[in-house]
Amino acid sequence: MKLKSLSLSVLAALSLGVATSAMAADATTSTTATQTTPSYDQSGFWIGGALGMGYVGNGDAGVFNGTSEAPSVKLNAGYDFNKYFGLYGSYDYMHDLGTSDLHLATLGMKGNLPLTEKLSAFAKLGATYIYADDKDADDKDADQLWHMKSDSFSATGGLGLSYQITHALSTQIGADYYQNLRTSKGHADLTQAYWGMTYKFGQPATPMVVTNNVEVVKEVAVESQVPTRSSYVLPYQNGQTKLNDYGRYNLGEVIATMQANPEVNAQIIGRADKVGSAAINEKVSAERAANVANYLEANGIDASRLTVSSVSYNDPIKTDAATKTNYVQRSVQIILK
Repeated sequence: MKLKSLSLSVLAALSLGVATSAMAADATTSTTATQTTPSYDQSGFWIGGALGMGYVGNGDAGVFNGTSEAPSVKLNAGYDFNKYFGLYGSYDYMHDLGTSDLHLATLGMKGNLPLTEKLSAFAKLGATYIYADDKDADDKDADQLWHMKSDSFSATGGLGLSYQITHALSTQIGADYYQNLRTSKGHADLTQAYWGMTYKFGQPATPMVVTNNVEVVKEVAVESQVPTRSSYVLPYQNGQTKLNDYGRYNLGEVIATMQANPEVNAQIIGRADKVGSAAINEKVSAERAANVANYLEANGIDASRLTVSSVSYNDPIKTDAATKTNYVQRSVQIILK
């Protein structure tokens, strides 16, 4: 069992080391440049898996005739309403804890607290149903042996750290606590330490975008500026009409291009996906386009250079077969010409 514990410790240390190295690289970059990350919809369903080890505390070890620690496998899933709060469910299998294999099914709430751009802390609170597959249940002397009660319920809590690798993929280390497991010789509290990975559906497939703004001391005379892009797509969350950080970032580039090139005009097209009624989608797509136009005018672009329209979901943006997420259609498209 010492070998199992050592293996888990090594896994956790490796995971923490990767996260720490990446954080250190981020910190080094931030000393020379300002980092900006676009906003995106962080709600949605997620799934995950983890490997771990269950432990019974020293104070409860006396109720166990068998082993007081066991390797575990965790499968979990949930839904995040936003980057701060969600619901989750999990199934855990613990092999050979004492004289039993444990099956634990949990439902609960999960809170998330961002600490840095990619690192966050989380806490869980829920209730667990525990089924014990007692290996000595059929023994003729079973009444004299230690065994888990065949089924029981437990209050459950958990704490951990999560590191974002991409928009969709993250890695976690954490610990879950199960209170008052019922045994034939009293109650015992169980702690499970684990390391795992999580995948969230419906997130942008590209890596997290980081733009470095470097201050230039030397003044350079620029005669003209050639537009770097002729089309921009600004995605929105469901029902959102106000500009987000990602939209303002891209509009800064549009404004700079149009100010440097007075002959360039902008066509602004508001869109919505098919979620909701037609009337609501028409209103939402029109408000998105109007807010973009108002932002450009407030930053020095004359209204005569802007053509504003909205199409709801009647003229969707053409995408390749691999792109099926609705955030491309929940957008404002800007075409410079």
